[in-house]
Amino acid sequence: MLTYARLTDPLALLWAGAVMGMFVNGMIGGYGALISEAFPTAARATAQNVLFNLGRAVGGFGPVVVGSLAAAYSFRTAIALLAGLYVLDMLATMALVPERKGAELA
Repeated sequence: MLTYARLTDPLALLWAGAVMGMFVNGMIGGYGALISEAFPTAARATAQNVLFNLGRAVGGFGPVVVGSLAAAYSFRTAIALLAGLYVLDMLATMALVPERKGAELA
């Protein structure tokens, strides 16, 4: 991601963005299993839909925030802050989501 911030050629930005997008979409695959284990069967589908759509609603502001940061500071700074946010999200997920291995699903 930090390498992406250093690119200046529009075509290179396009291709690098597509590659990054594949990795971002790949991480979404685990969310279904992660979220479904956290809720009882009766509420599972509703909980997943609420969480996914809440994430979409909040994530929709991402381009506006990154664009504003890039305009106020620099593109490199905006992408570096975004990368830092991804790391914080990963650490929060690892710390806050309980391990359900071996637990009976309700």
